[in-house]
Amino acid sequence: MNFFGKCWYHMQVNEIGRITKITGSKVLIRVTEESAINRLGVESFVASYISVGSLVGTRLVDSRILIMTVEEIYDSDADIFVSSSISGIFDEVTEKFTFGTNTYPLVGEQVFKLWNKVLGHIFAPAEKVNPSTIGTYIYDNSVTVGYNPNVLFGKHLGVFGNTGSGKTCTVVSIIQNYIRENKGKDIKFIILDVNGEYQRAFDEDDADYISFDKLRFHHSLLSNTEYGRLFRAAEGVQYPALKDCITSLKAENVRWSLEELPSQIEQWIDKHTDIQNGKKSDFSKNQISGYLRTMSLRIDGIIEDESLMGVINNADAASTMDAILHTGKKVIILDLQVSSDALDIVVYMLFKAIYEYKSRNRDTTHLCLVLEEAHRYINVNAEESRLGSYYIDKLSREGRKFGVGLIIASQIPSMLAYEVVSQCNSVIMHKITSKRDMEFLRGVLRVSNDTFYLQMSALEKQHAIVCGEAFPNDSIVRIHDARPLPRSNDPEIEDLILCDAN
Repeated sequence: MNFFGKCWYHMQVNEIGRITKITGSKVLIRVTEESAINRLGVESFVASYISVGSLVGTRLVDSRILIMTVEEIYDSDADIFVSSSISGIFDEVTEKFTFGTNTYPLVGEQVFKLWNKVLGHIFAPAEKVNPSTIGTYIYDNSVTVGYNPNVLFGKHLGVFGNTGSGKTCTVVSIIQNYIRENKGKDIKFIILDVNGEYQRAFDEDDADYISFDKLRFHHSLLSNTEYGRLFRAAEGVQYPALKDCITSLKAENVRWSLEELPSQIEQWIDKHTDIQNGKKSDFSKNQISGYLRTMSLRIDGIIEDESLMGVINNADAASTMDAILHTGKKVIILDLQVSSDALDIVVYMLFKAIYEYKSRNRDTTHLCLVLEEAHRYINVNAEESRLGSYYIDKLSREGRKFGVGLIIASQIPSMLAYEVVSQCNSVIMHKITSKRDMEFLRGVLRVSNDTFYLQMSALEKQHAIVCGEAFPNDSIVRIHDARPLPRSNDPEIEDLILCDAN
């Protein structure tokens, strides 16, 4: 049988219907084989079916296959119809899929179910750069969906979904599979673990776990302006006073202690108190102290937090940034199960350290930062501006140029900064039921078909919509299992144990 004969054989076996109308990118199909729609077909133990969101094909006059996405299936008085939209073209000679088309099929042309060999090529990245797979195509369990790791980890990825939808397991699955299949790749994943979920998900040979009390980011890496943000110094009296005090402390010791700052402020107040009749005025001193009160309270609050001070005011230990750079492990998990304020400060220090190092050392190990529960530290609705989001925003816009990628995971995407989410070149969307979150993602992301947005609220656990630059085509996939699992199981209510009153 020749090549075209083989194609014709497939078309006869997999026929769905005939094209009745073409409007722009929309194609209406009249179903001729009802058994092909919404019914499971099993061939050699491989299950496949046609439903909303699946792909179908039709032959163009130049023998290429026009790929279409099923948007709607409905029953009229006499026939069943399938409404679809054009996705792209598959060339069987070159075995390549490309988005869009300048060529349209003829009305009356046969529409057929795609066989798994074609689907396998459509969902395999065109770039031969050690592609990895993320899961299986839900409409044909023999087809794996791949991605380009240079894009997924080299640029930015968003992972969104309701709590319990499988978001954390997806992040773990992607990292686990990639590092197991690519031992020789020069990449490190830095996970900001705010819920204590990731430690048990990785073998000790693959990951370093750094508890919060072992983290070290000395505050001296901050500039005067950043000290002003840290202590929320207002313009007028507060910031000039703070700047003078820090300059004096730096002159004595570059790695000065925050505990010295309150007494230095007292000296500054005393120095700037007016002298009346040869004596310093108590009224003037109280007035200046009042101007500095809110900033002083903020400084005192930070100093009184012993666990936070152990991280940002410990001058003796080696920095966590050095530990990250010199470990031979692929995964570094940072324990950040702390208060919102402490988290904000430490994230600010971490991201500044990464930004400064990588902007000066572009050809060093690629870093991929996993921002778990990202809405906690890049939340645009926070009552006060967050420190941490400043360098996250800079890395989202500039990090790709010097080898820093972001994985932004959140169950409340609408609370994230638009500027950060819009930089995500690729997205994995689990089940989302909030209309606000769905509309936010619709406005910020580029998905080829609105059908996928409509399916977000009905996705099963461990299933997700994948779209964007890293993936060869938008699709719904069953994510590969994570082994071992993170500590993110749904809670169980234990039986009450009743004690004998006697």
